[in-house]
Amino acid sequence: MKGIAGTGLDAKRRRARRRSIEKTSRAGRTAIWLVALFTWSYGAFANAPVEAVGLFKDRAMIRVLGKEHYLVVGQTSPEGATLVESDAQHAVVRYKDETYRLTLTDRVGGTFVPPNQTTISIAPDNIGQYRIQGTINGFSTDFLVDTGASLVAISEREAKQMGIEYAKSPERAPVVTAQGQANSYIVDLETLTVGGIQTHHVRAAVIPGDYPLEVLLGMSFLNKVKMEQTAGVMVLKQVY
Repeated sequence: MKGIAGTGLDAKRRRARRRSIEKTSRAGRTAIWLVALFTWSYGAFANAPVEAVGLFKDRAMIRVLGKEHYLVVGQTSPEGATLVESDAQHAVVRYKDETYRLTLTDRVGGTFVPPNQTTISIAPDNIGQYRIQGTINGFSTDFLVDTGASLVAISEREAKQMGIEYAKSPERAPVVTAQGQANSYIVDLETLTVGGIQTHHVRAAVIPGDYPLEVLLGMSFLNKVKMEQTAGVMVLKQVY
């Protein structure tokens, strides 16, 4: 009786061991399948044929098979990529019966941009001018990019609102405004930030009166960054 009982017990143990091995084998196969699926998905994402280089409201700079195009919503590139929707955070592009939801790529101008290098893209407005918001010494303001201005230019009215003590500046410079010639006050701006790009000690001219209505983002700032233009979009990169 004892021998028969022992044999029955051993059989149960063998069956339990087989079930455990089968479960482990199935779990291993599932894990391998999931890893393979993740690897395939990542590879497909990393090698997507379309990329977003610049993102704007209802417009985007899209790179298709290495070629960049500035598209508005509903427009199709020569390669057949159609911009479905776009804002500052993402773009939806339809290409070869596939739909891609894109965020801003890390690759600008065909080269890899290190993650700590800040890059901003500025699309032209309806009259071809480049406008962007930023701060001066922590005060929010609107900028108009002006490559023809040697210095950042601020109206006296706005300088007062920002608390810039321009009247104490010993340096003056003549400027020509819509109202005629005037003597501007040359000041040093402690910080000037556009997008995520922050610069320090930027020379600026404070112009008597209410003009310019927007701060002119002149070369005293632009010389501190790397500036490029791609298909009409201005790209500014932080220089370290």
